[in-house]
Amino acid sequence: MQKIFDVVERLNHVTGIPVSLVNREGQVVRVWPSAIDFRVDADANRSMIHDFYIFGGEINRPVIRFIEPGFLLGIMQFSAELFLFFGLVSPYRHSREEIVRMVSTAIHPVHLKEYIDWIQKLPLVPLEKLKDLMCLASELAGKEITPGAIVFVDTVSVKLGGEELEKTMFYQREEPQEHVATSFEEAICAAIEAGDRGLLERSLFSPYHGHVGRMSQSDLRQIKYAFISLATLASRAAIRGGMEPETAFSLSDLYCQRADLMTEIHLVENLTFTMLMDYCEKVRETKGPSGVSPLIEKAIAYISVHLHESFGLEDLSKACGLCGRSLSLRFRAETGLGITEYIHREKLREGKYLLQHTDYSLAEITAYLNYPSQSYFTQIFRKYNGTTPKQFRDTKKN
Repeated sequence: MQKIFDVVERLNHVTGIPVSLVNREGQVVRVWPSAIDFRVDADANRSMIHDFYIFGGEINRPVIRFIEPGFLLGIMQFSAELFLFFGLVSPYRHSREEIVRMVSTAIHPVHLKEYIDWIQKLPLVPLEKLKDLMCLASELAGKEITPGAIVFVDTVSVKLGGEELEKTMFYQREEPQEHVATSFEEAICAAIEAGDRGLLERSLFSPYHGHVGRMSQSDLRQIKYAFISLATLASRAAIRGGMEPETAFSLSDLYCQRADLMTEIHLVENLTFTMLMDYCEKVRETKGPSGVSPLIEKAIAYISVHLHESFGLEDLSKACGLCGRSLSLRFRAETGLGITEYIHREKLREGKYLLQHTDYSLAEITAYLNYPSQSYFTQIFRKYNGTTPKQFRDTKKN
């Protein structure tokens, strides 16, 4: 046992990838790095172990799970009762809002902010690197596992479009026609480059003529080839729109790996829609609010990073290199909101999500949003939403 502890500790020190030792009941026995003092809910871990077996995992057959919105978790059975969890890791960066939505039901609210801060500082890890790390850990512990023995599973059930999507998605299987006009691809790329979700949806669901050229006699392989072509176009459009090239390429790799696992055509079609929308949304986030100057973009970025901390106008103006009064006037002129109002609205957006999708108490949400008291949180919530947090939660749950 001590041998594997030493191996994992060294690997964590070298790679920065977090590793947890979890028992069959989902309880965390040990975690690396040891400085981490928060724990994932045992029920969430137990669910992961249950899925590990469903997807064919065993002692010599580790599993890597894809977890929305783009994270990877490696699970290796160490003994009859113990498992090693590698991750969470991701090949690209995520916003705080994405991470909140992923972990809010698995992390105690007291540790939520700290956990999100920690996740955002982790090294970027693509799928193949995670496989290599798990193989190395196994080898150093006296076992031998090859990357090919590791099962990659994507359990996401995509809820998109229904019959409308089936009827209007790109690869309508009709009688042969001429190839799809280049204007169709150009419209999709232009929408992604602009970060314009509405334009992308109109482009996707508008009637078009032609078909994708036949690249395989297998219908499933044909649509996967088309998916890869679109992923290439989308990643380049996103880069032109301002996305970091490494992020765009890593996102494309992960989507292609997910498509490769799929065995039904409609799942690949749905994933195509998801991928294009994801690129579009990430470009929009990169661009920030439309029509604002670089100075105000910098102010908004500072607010986003420090939203759950205590900071004042003086801190913000210092970060932007402008006096407080001038910054306040510029901010209101370009966004239509005062700085304080903007901060409240951003906090309350997260607060509404937590009220609707978690069982966190009002006191816990208040602490996470860094409001001084629950009564003040209720006062601000009522001011901007016309109802109390409790009434909002009750209405949504009913």
